[in-house]
Order: sequence, then C-alpha cells, then structure tokens
Amino acid sequence: MLSDLAEFVVQGITMEGKVFQPADWAEQLYGRLARGGSAGGRVVYSSYMRAIVADGVSSLVVRAALKEVDAKAFDTIKQFVADNHLVVRAGRGVINAEGSGTHRVGDQERRDPNRNIW
Repeated sequence: MLSDLAEFVVQGITMEGKVFQPADWAEQLYGRLARGGSAGGRVVYSSYMRAIVADGVSSLVVRAALKEVDAKAFDTIKQFVADNHLVVRAGRGVINAEGSGTHRVGDQERRDPNRNIW
C-alpha cells in the first residue's frame, strides 16, 4: 500500500466513529517523537510528519518515507494507531507529491528566551 503513497493521514476518529481525545493528541505524539538536538539542547521535530486539523478533527500527516528514515518512529505511530483504533486514510500519492520536498518545519526558535513565552 505504501509504495504508491507519498503520505498517509492518521485521523483523530476511532473505528467506531468517535472523535479521539484528547483533542491535541496529534501534537502530543508529534512532540513525543521529536528528538533533543545537539546544538544547545534544542528539540528537533521530524520533517516527515506534521499535526494538522482536517475537517475539524486533529490528524497527523505522515510521509511514507519515514519508514525507511526512522523505523522506530514509524513503528510507534503504527502501534499508537492500533492501540487506539484510529482511522488511517491515504494522503497524496507519489505523483501528486513529486517536487513538494519535505514539509516545512520552522527552523527558528519562536519562544522569547528572555521572557520564556511564545
């Protein structure tokens, strides 16, 4: 299935049709899969996934290439989906995503270190 997909979407809807809680589950999972960077202890977020809200439902878009780049993170997402009975749908196909590169990830610190706020 993944061979012809560039990405898939984990929707915050259970197989029973209920909205998955907490509402920010996608951001939490995305953050949990982030890594501490070596440059000043910064957190490095993967460019192979991103949290979105689609049709009012929190979702996680995952690039299929994550399986080759970070098998552990890919397996964590698969296990999370299985444990919580979440709906997964196809995202863009390889042809539709060609030339789109990686998902944009902010490379600058947004938090004011002097005030410790965003």
